[in-house]
Amino acid sequence: MRIRTIALCTASFTTLAFAAPAAAQQQTPVDPTVEAQTNPAEDAGSPQTDDAVAEDGEAIVVTGLRRSLSSARNIKRNSEQQVDAIVAEDIGKLPDIAVSETAARIPGLQVIRRAGEADTVLVRGLPDFATTYNGREIFTAETRVVALQDFPSANIAALEVFKTSTAELVEAGLAGEVNVRSRRPFDFSGLEIAGSAWALYTKQAGKWAPNVNLLASNRWALKDGGEFGLLLNYSRTELTYLDSEPSNTDFIAPGAGGTRFPDIQRLYYRSGNRVRPSINGALQWKITPDVQIYLEGLWQGFRNEVSDRLWEQPLYGGTLSNVQVRPGTDLISSGTVTNPGGNIFSFQGGTYNTTDTYQFAGGGSIDLGRLKLSTDIARTKSTFRGSTESLDLVFRPNGTFVVDFNNEVPEFSYPVLTGRADRSRYIFQGLYEESQKSSGDDWQLRLDADYESGISFLPRFQAGVRYTDRNAFRRFGSRYAFLLPLNIGIGSVPVEYEFNRAGFRGTNVQNGFGSWLTPTYDSIRDNLEELRQFVINRCPSILPTDPGNGCQNFTLGTVAANPRSIYNADEKTLAGYVQAHYAIGDSIDGVIGLRAVRTESNVAGTSNVAGVFRPVDVGNKYTDWLPNASLRWRAMDGLQLRLSATQTRTKPTFADLNPSSDVGAPSGQCNAQGQSTTADPFACIRTGGGGNPFLEPFTSNNYDASLEYYFGRTGLIAGAVFRRDLKGFFQNQTIRYIDPNLGALSVTAPVNTNSGRIDGAEVQFSSFFDFGFLPAFLRNFGAQANLTYLDTEVTDPNPIIGDRQITGVSKWTYNLVGMYEGGGFAARVSYNKRGRFLGFIDVRDGANPNSFFGDYYYQYGKPAGRLDLSTSYTFNDKVSIFADWTNILGNAYKEYLSSARNGAARSDYIRFQRFEETTFSFGVRARL
Repeated sequence: MRIRTIALCTASFTTLAFAAPAAAQQQTPVDPTVEAQTNPAEDAGSPQTDDAVAEDGEAIVVTGLRRSLSSARNIKRNSEQQVDAIVAEDIGKLPDIAVSETAARIPGLQVIRRAGEADTVLVRGLPDFATTYNGREIFTAETRVVALQDFPSANIAALEVFKTSTAELVEAGLAGEVNVRSRRPFDFSGLEIAGSAWALYTKQAGKWAPNVNLLASNRWALKDGGEFGLLLNYSRTELTYLDSEPSNTDFIAPGAGGTRFPDIQRLYYRSGNRVRPSINGALQWKITPDVQIYLEGLWQGFRNEVSDRLWEQPLYGGTLSNVQVRPGTDLISSGTVTNPGGNIFSFQGGTYNTTDTYQFAGGGSIDLGRLKLSTDIARTKSTFRGSTESLDLVFRPNGTFVVDFNNEVPEFSYPVLTGRADRSRYIFQGLYEESQKSSGDDWQLRLDADYESGISFLPRFQAGVRYTDRNAFRRFGSRYAFLLPLNIGIGSVPVEYEFNRAGFRGTNVQNGFGSWLTPTYDSIRDNLEELRQFVINRCPSILPTDPGNGCQNFTLGTVAANPRSIYNADEKTLAGYVQAHYAIGDSIDGVIGLRAVRTESNVAGTSNVAGVFRPVDVGNKYTDWLPNASLRWRAMDGLQLRLSATQTRTKPTFADLNPSSDVGAPSGQCNAQGQSTTADPFACIRTGGGGNPFLEPFTSNNYDASLEYYFGRTGLIAGAVFRRDLKGFFQNQTIRYIDPNLGALSVTAPVNTNSGRIDGAEVQFSSFFDFGFLPAFLRNFGAQANLTYLDTEVTDPNPIIGDRQITGVSKWTYNLVGMYEGGGFAARVSYNKRGRFLGFIDVRDGANPNSFFGDYYYQYGKPAGRLDLSTSYTFNDKVSIFADWTNILGNAYKEYLSSARNGAARSDYIRFQRFEETTFSFGVRARL
């Protein structure tokens, strides 16, 4: 029998976790959450070997991309939940700096990209999923989750998306759970030292950034028959980005014709530098074959410099000519505005954010035959600090100024603005500052038991408890000094100036406009005390005429926190679960379980009542009962049907629970004591707003079915349908009630309200073409494809709107991936596309004849298709080189308005476009 070796695509340590033979990969489950995933690479229905056999009898050594597809496929096949996963080899092969980019290729997941990366992830239409690290909860500062992009791709062994839950999982969010699994020393057969280094270039920003990964791991046999392993993994990723956004704003009516066009045209540059250092380590000790313990540690850092700038040109107040209207609408498709009124507004922002997250954990397991016990204890601590400084300027153009625009080609179009380098035309308007700090920490403890009963129809029982003690803190403050009436020239402001780098690509900058004079980021951040003193020195000149301009809040120190923004939260949860596994013959099995979670929370804040601050401290208690039931029918070899019904929930954020509120003085028909002078107690009322400490979780009843067919070593065809019945959306609502101390109140706060649904379907295909009837060269190719359909509906609290789509969710999403692997060369090309989605709805006064939106208008997002390429060449088992290219097409993301005016036909108008970064990376991977 001939043997054909499929070479490893890369020699990076993203390969190493799966490069050793299966017999050497003695992975150790640390708790039931990851037990099904810690050694999932082998297929229960396939020989446990790295070799596959093509139909012509030719053996294929499965490595590289094939190994990756096989491992991910078998995780899905052998899991008790509906899971889609990508193992580290697959992630390492893609041009993905962060896990969030990889998530976009998984069926049922959608992302929004900005600032050079995917920063919002939805699982089957919802952002409310739990994030876990090695099966335990992890979070950032006062939030309940970690952004997936904070995990560097090279530092993980697998990304597992649980679309259905079982009782032993840490409480899944409304949309499920995303588990990030790290490497451990027992993943490897012995000593492993590997690393990679690459340079990353961003096209719009025009910057290179260094990136590096390094892993060292070893395991040793002990004299008493045990085994010991140690692993350290370091990663540092960096990216400098520039997103370019030309935009239009609201509509106006410039003349008797009642036509509409954008009243302001903007050019916004979102730029910055982002660094994410990360270190994780693990120690494993197999005392005996039945007793194992471990220690793990993780530190993840986030260093974010944001340099954003805006140019805003008013179009109103001028003379409109050369008008052409889009047929059947009152929207101008082209025209000229001469001598528009108002100054051109500009700002330069300088933001610096840092996050440090630590998690340390230890635990172990003991095998007592039929009974297996495991435990895990973890400590997590995270701190976020952020500050923003913004200099606001105005530019006063000279002479006739003409703006041409065309909503069919809504590129930012200006004639050349003379005098943009003339500092005398720039006036200092004001200084804005904000400062915030948030932190969070917790203790987690879990105990789990797994019992094999020996009963044929109830072969296995599970039970466990989990306790967490969580604390969260946040404070925020801001201030703004408005000094425009003083007519201060920018030359006296203690900062340096430069022409900013123009963004866009190709012909997207019209008439040469794309750059103007702005303060530099470094001079703003390095001269904060001088800037504050500059404002303080000039405030006395304006206070007599404008006492509300914000000068009173300025000092040489940092920004003071708004008392209303400060809260401290404490949350304790005690959870227990029981779960039974059943089997009917050899072809049907499943799980029935129940998880109960008792939550006790207490949030302390400060309320502002007519200028008088007082502390508030409110507690709440509730219990969640989360049942699950699932069935798997192995209808024939390789074909299985899954059915499941579960209930999931997402807790409100600590910010939503903050009991702080702002309540004004009584108004209306009031006497001197602030009481109503009529029989109606609400005739004299205080109004205000705040959080709601009595919010309960947002819940979902979930029903899922999937049909899956597995073939060959890497082949998968699967389809799934699902429904989510949602209840308890967190939405602001105004409530009137009588307070025993304050009297009648009208308070706007988040409440549990309304219901909704999500109906969806997914189909996917994945395989290399290792079929005997194909020519040998075609067997080096493979393909992946998936398609997701989501139909969503929610009842809006505003009766004018009624039922609508859930915001942020596209109806259609698909991915196409082509792969090649042979002769040391590997390539992957992937295309991702999602349809338009609803951004928000703005309600206007439709009865007002001057309202040019009608009753309300929609804003939609329309993501661009994204094409990425990843290539590598392996010289030997020690060294490989690689090159990646992302966002090849460079098409713009668009948002546009859709509105009806007084019963007229609905019309669309471009709101803004975003031209996102394209990256190139070149590097080397090596191992010893």
